[in-house]
Amino acid sequence: MKKLPTWIQEIFGEESVDSTLSFFFIVLLVLAFKSSVLDANNIPSGSMLPTLKIGDFLFVNKMRYSLRLPFTDTELKRYDDPQRGDIVTFIPPDGAVSPEEKEGWFPKRFVKRVIGLPGDRIRIVKVSHKREGFSIDYGKIEYMEKGKTEFSAYDFKDAEKGNLLDDLDDDAAVQFYLFKEKKPDFEHYVIEGDSHPYAHQQFKDGECFQATGCVIPDNHYMMVGDNRTNSSDSRFWGFVPRENILGKAALIYFSINWKDHVCAYKSAEDLGMNGRFAQKYDQEEFRSKCGDIDSNMNWFKSTVFYRIPRMQVRWYRIGTVLE
Repeated sequence: MKKLPTWIQEIFGEESVDSTLSFFFIVLLVLAFKSSVLDANNIPSGSMLPTLKIGDFLFVNKMRYSLRLPFTDTELKRYDDPQRGDIVTFIPPDGAVSPEEKEGWFPKRFVKRVIGLPGDRIRIVKVSHKREGFSIDYGKIEYMEKGKTEFSAYDFKDAEKGNLLDDLDDDAAVQFYLFKEKKPDFEHYVIEGDSHPYAHQQFKDGECFQATGCVIPDNHYMMVGDNRTNSSDSRFWGFVPRENILGKAALIYFSINWKDHVCAYKSAEDLGMNGRFAQKYDQEEFRSKCGDIDSNMNWFKSTVFYRIPRMQVRWYRIGTVLE
């Protein structure tokens, strides 16, 4: 092995330089592994509740569908495609986010569930459904596979909340209803029951909401969040090109409930069961536990004095295999 130049050895010492180079080489290998083999992602929003909760950390298998050049999104070889019901990460298509958010050191990436494949005809039907004595709307998703003449449907059924919504860190999602939706080989939870989106003109005029439905172009997929009441997805900004799909969500390896969005409530169990009717802290108690939300408190101070003391590790979610 060629030795380092004498002047470098004299200034830094040969062992010191070798150790530094070895360290940076290891870091480079780890980053290359992360970018093209197994990525680690954090969930910052509630669009996939209750399957993925705010504060979940998950491994994404970036070799599930294709081999990519490390440190880029360039595909070297594609050997499989996403299947109906897969949870995938992807580059947002045009119109989903601003161009600036898609680039840079920390580009925005989405995680959603595949509900439509290339060539599918998708029809979203607003179904009136009775739940706890109230009439609510459910957007039932129907699909006609390419080459077929009849629609199939992702059938749904009521699901009991139990303690599933107790630690969502999302005080909006708990106001709605929990269902199980059937995919070809499995069932998964969804949150539905908000009539406002289906009254929106964008939905009313959308091709996928018409009786004939919409056809997914070749090499494109339809993505929808499990939290149908609060998800920016293909219902709003259209289909996702195949080359934008980066990997399949595989496993939750850690999870923290920071309680940023539910800090005002006295009991997570009460909030999960009773929604907006759950008991809240009075103003003095709220400030002692959550800080002054109207102040310009910096992130470090807020985290040290308020977020860390109230956070809760969701131990039971560690090791959860995603489907």
